[in-house]
Amino acid sequence: MTDRISVCVVAEAADATERVRRALAAVADGDVTVVERDASAVESDASALDCVVAVTPQSDADWERLADRGTLPLVVLAAPDEAAAVRRRAEEGGVTDVVVTDEDRFAALANRVLGVVRGRRSMEDPGSAADTGPDGRYLRDLYDVATDETLTFEEKADRILGIGLDRLGVENAHFSTIDREPERYEVVASVGELPIEPGELLELPETFCRRTIQSEEVLTIAHAAEEGWVGDPAYEATGVECYLGARITVGGSLYGTVCFMDRSAHPSFDEAERAFVSLVARWLSHELERARREDALDRLHDGTADLLRARTATAVCETATEVTATVLDAPRSRVWLVDDEAGTTLRPAASHGCSDDPGRIDRSDDRGEKLWTALDTGETGRYGGLSEQESDRDSDGDRTPSGNPGELDGCGFGSLTRSALVTPLGTEGVLVAGSETVDAFDGIDRSMAGMLGSNVVAALDRTDWIEQLQGARERFRRIFESASDGLLLVDDEADEIVDCNDRICELLGYDRAALRTIAPSTICRDDLDAFRRLLDRTHDNGRARADELVCRTGDGGHVPVAVSAAALELDGEEYVLASLRDVRDRKRREQALSVFNRVLRHNIRNDMNVIVGRASILEASLDDEDDLTHLARIMETARNLADLGEKARTFGQLDERDPDADSVELGPFVDRVGESLVEEYPDATVTVRGDREAVAAVDPTLDVAVRELLENAIKHARTDEPTVDVAITRAADGVTVRIADEGPGLPDQDHAVLEGGLETPLDHGSGLGLWLADWVVTAAGGSISVLEADADGTVIELSLPVGTDASRDR
Repeated sequence: MTDRISVCVVAEAADATERVRRALAAVADGDVTVVERDASAVESDASALDCVVAVTPQSDADWERLADRGTLPLVVLAAPDEAAAVRRRAEEGGVTDVVVTDEDRFAALANRVLGVVRGRRSMEDPGSAADTGPDGRYLRDLYDVATDETLTFEEKADRILGIGLDRLGVENAHFSTIDREPERYEVVASVGELPIEPGELLELPETFCRRTIQSEEVLTIAHAAEEGWVGDPAYEATGVECYLGARITVGGSLYGTVCFMDRSAHPSFDEAERAFVSLVARWLSHELERARREDALDRLHDGTADLLRARTATAVCETATEVTATVLDAPRSRVWLVDDEAGTTLRPAASHGCSDDPGRIDRSDDRGEKLWTALDTGETGRYGGLSEQESDRDSDGDRTPSGNPGELDGCGFGSLTRSALVTPLGTEGVLVAGSETVDAFDGIDRSMAGMLGSNVVAALDRTDWIEQLQGARERFRRIFESASDGLLLVDDEADEIVDCNDRICELLGYDRAALRTIAPSTICRDDLDAFRRLLDRTHDNGRARADELVCRTGDGGHVPVAVSAAALELDGEEYVLASLRDVRDRKRREQALSVFNRVLRHNIRNDMNVIVGRASILEASLDDEDDLTHLARIMETARNLADLGEKARTFGQLDERDPDADSVELGPFVDRVGESLVEEYPDATVTVRGDREAVAAVDPTLDVAVRELLENAIKHARTDEPTVDVAITRAADGVTVRIADEGPGLPDQDHAVLEGGLETPLDHGSGLGLWLADWVVTAAGGSISVLEADADGTVIELSLPVGTDASRDR
């Protein structure tokens, strides 16, 4: 047999690496490579190594780095006084083996490393077993059984125990599970001649295994009578002379032992036989841990589904305690939630298996220390493990009497607790699992508790979201039902009404149930094309409106409506929310205004023209100055009334124009309006200066406002040749147009029209044109303000929105 071994040593002692090299060279038949590395560099060298050796002491940081070594075996060499601390680290870091001895410690380490490396190679490459001396056949058989996927765990265990029986030449091989509270030993599987059957219960103090579980080493007894066992309860109860036993651990905690025994004495066991027993124990540990983890994950998966079905925080907490009992096999559990913004108080939110009512816990209380530790560190704490109970046992591994050995405080349980897992729930609180049994929870339980805690946090966050969504739904429902407009929630792909409010039922003459059975396209069939265009624009732009659609009512009539529509997503589905407003009153007003406009357009205008014409004829025949003065006043009033009719008539014309805003270059735009006025007032001058290329987003009715302001400036000028100055200024957020005249100033009532924007019954006449200008500019998205209004003239400023092409023109 040839051993080529590459080992990495992590140690503080300067001579440790050389001592490991000499010890390995003495037991290995082949090349030995031993390198010294810092713990942080181990993982990077993993592919070139067979094993890692750590010689204590090690720092906390190095223990954490060693735990991240990947799949490399790790053998730790420790002194007896370090055993308890090293075992805790071994459980947390997945240490392969721990060698605890004072005598020939490096020789014992070398033999253990050699056995670990050989076992690993035989499991990874069964063909190499032929080169491992007398153990080759047995290692190959172990590999074949371990990798046979057709066998159950029980079948594999029986066959592996049989291989060990043959390899060691003893009468019986069995493995067991051990409870520390009470001290009980139960046989799980057994092969051989001795009358030891699966399911058999034994008292732990009457077994050799009570000593096995106290050591990381394989316990070997070749001849019990000669090795001082006479009178021991185990020897007297069983009569066994020969014994080999090793610990089985699951999740870093004690599960039980695997034992090989014979009633006859045996020659001294060599390192290869001890390594074989250690290999069997590791395989059993691995398989049991894998099965435990898979079972726990299945239960956690089912529990997570239950958590995510809970719709309130209370339901989540209650479910969490039940899932904890199932996944961790915990007799009692409790959820504590932070009860104040400062995070200084915890309140019990739910419990399982607890009869006490602990009330709130403040940070100052001594009964919640472990709860606050988990909340502050964000890490799951495991308390009450085997290593914490060592002080309760004597040197033979027997329990020493005490009141409540291993009792834990600070876990938030009022009753006796010897084991606990305390898991933080983010910043929301903690989840605690407890048991009266010592060492009730292992590393797998701790891992599952951490995952469960994350799932509880996700479920609590989900309930917050559900509450917010429910609140939003309720607010939406209130708004939906109380809206003054009729509302329809439409699935336009299915052509269905999903929901409706009372107002739309009144408007269309249906009850709610009947309306929801009618297709929207049926209701809008008289304006179907316009209805479909409205839906298309809504999906394209998110919002759209139609000034008028005709809907069919329940009695076969028609009702005109203005529609505002918005795209809406609910529960992942796309809908359209349509608001329908009855416009029959508006249409009646429009008809009345149309009649009034025709009156203004024809009757009043024509009659005023008749008055002016007849007055002109009369003027030629009058000589009396007083008569002529009265006649002039009549003619002025008639002309003013005719102008008033023209201005009022403009409103009807504005409604007929396209209201869509356009981008207008203001310089040429004002030029065109000014030129048309100069034709009427040839002595007037309109100058346009400044940013003539500035572009504003205005609708086409703006020319009415500009014309009204320019004409007002010309007509009220104090000179026979008036000049109106127009200055255009471009800015990042808008365009301004300032119109300055040479008039006597703006009368108070006209100033009030522009500043107030309202025409009242007592404020009409001369202000109507200015009110029209203000109305047009405001409708275009702009505003009018008076900058100056005194005896030297008036300056009026129009603020207009920037056009879409303004940035290009800069």
